[in-house]
Amino acid sequence: MTTFALFDVENKTKTFADYSVAPISSKLGKEFVIQHHYSHGIHNGPMCFGLFHKDVLVGVCAFATPSSENVRASIFGLDHKKGVTELHRLVLLDEVPKNAESFFIVRALKALKEQRPYYNAVISFADATQNHLGIIYQATNALYCGTSSPAVFFLDETGRLRHPRQNGVNITATEAKSRGWIPTKREGKHRYVYLLPDNKTHLKELRKLFKLKTMPYPKGV
Repeated sequence: MTTFALFDVENKTKTFADYSVAPISSKLGKEFVIQHHYSHGIHNGPMCFGLFHKDVLVGVCAFATPSSENVRASIFGLDHKKGVTELHRLVLLDEVPKNAESFFIVRALKALKEQRPYYNAVISFADATQNHLGIIYQATNALYCGTSSPAVFFLDETGRLRHPRQNGVNITATEAKSRGWIPTKREGKHRYVYLLPDNKTHLKELRKLFKLKTMPYPKGV
């Protein structure tokens, strides 16, 4: 299996000299994501980090518990699911410079591990329906673990994309109809995983526990 190592961006031209990454409130993170992400939605209670250009918020990286417990258990097994979280949203304004995503995601992952050292893995998905391959995850050395199964999501009355599982409850077609939600088929998503070991010994332990098959990165046509 590919050895995970966080890719770090050290730009010699000091492109990011005026940029910093810091924790922000869930409220501020949600407002930014809802305004700038194509889904216009985000889980409740995310742990958020902001990318700042001087004092201006120009990006948000939000981590949250996956909607499905099976997703968490798929990494190391049921007994170790609490050590898994999801990189739920990554949003940057168009004005940020090239490589900003790499700069941001690496520092957000490091900050997450510092604040929540019990997290041993972060899973994230690239939406194939939106023609996303997950290039940013490839650029930061995430493990590629194939695609999830196609699924039916819902569009609510505001056009927001809704997961078929809400607040721990599966939403049936009947329930969705009563809410005025419209079913929409979504392709399987590209699945990426970052391992967050404490040290080399811990990395070996995580490798032994790792249950997903790793594959070569998908490429665009």
